[in-house]
Formats: sequence, C-alpha cells, structure tokens
Amino acid sequence: MGVVIAPLGDPLTDDIVQLAEAARQEGYNHILRIAEEWSSGTNRFERRGESLLGAQDQDLLIAVGGMTLEPSRADWLRMRRFYVSQPYRGQGVGRRLAERLIEHARSFTTVVTVHAGSDDARHFWQAMGFQPLTGESYTHTLRLA
Repeated sequence: MGVVIAPLGDPLTDDIVQLAEAARQEGYNHILRIAEEWSSGTNRFERRGESLLGAQDQDLLIAVGGMTLEPSRADWLRMRRFYVSQPYRGQGVGRRLAERLIEHARSFTTVVTVHAGSDDARHFWQAMGFQPLTGESYTHTLRLA
C-alpha cells in the first residue's frame, strides 16, 4: 500500500469535501467541520502544537487526523477529527496517522487526550495506549514519556 501521510495545508483540497461526504453517509459529521472551520478561520490547526494530517493513496485523500489544544487544559493536546475511509480500515492507516501525531506531540506536551464516542473508537485509542480517564471534554488520556 503506497499510502503517504503528510500535513494538510492552505488551501485544503476538494478531497476533504469528498471524504466528509463519505463520513456523513456513515453518520459522522466531524470531517465536514474541518472544511467549515478552516474556511471560517475558527480552526486552522496552527496554534502551538497543533497539526492536521492527511493520508493519501496516490491522489486520493483516504484519512485525516488532527491535534489541537485541549480545551480544558492549555498545556495538553487533543486528538480530534479522526476518520479513515471504509475501504482502508484495518490496514494500519489510522494507527500510522495517530503515531505521527503522537510523535509530533512529544515536542509540545506530556499529555494527549481524545474523546472516543463509540466502542470502535474506544478500542482503537486504548490499543494506541490511551487510558480511560473522563474529563470535561475527553474520555481518554495518553501520558507521554
């Protein structure tokens, strides 16, 4: 699999809209918010420690994942807006995306949070080493060494 993971930047490609539509058809609206918030300027993943990555297979955007400041703790970061296109699930794309963001986070924080809203998400994040710990806006934390 020739999947390449790289930062997404300005301008966001139209692929994000196509990926958002695939996510919406599965009942997930959080990917459309990337394009909306980027367009309005409310979130461009550009504050200290923030990052937005995409996974591409050839010229097709197949997954996204971001990291922002944790709203309840300014010294922590939060995984967010994760989505892997259905045909690419179970192939390690989400894991590679998360690992890249965790490695990035090590330069900025000692704790990363995530809000896992489904059983599948909880299993994924726990397999990545996140521990259940409920806070104001998260369900799991990962303490970085």
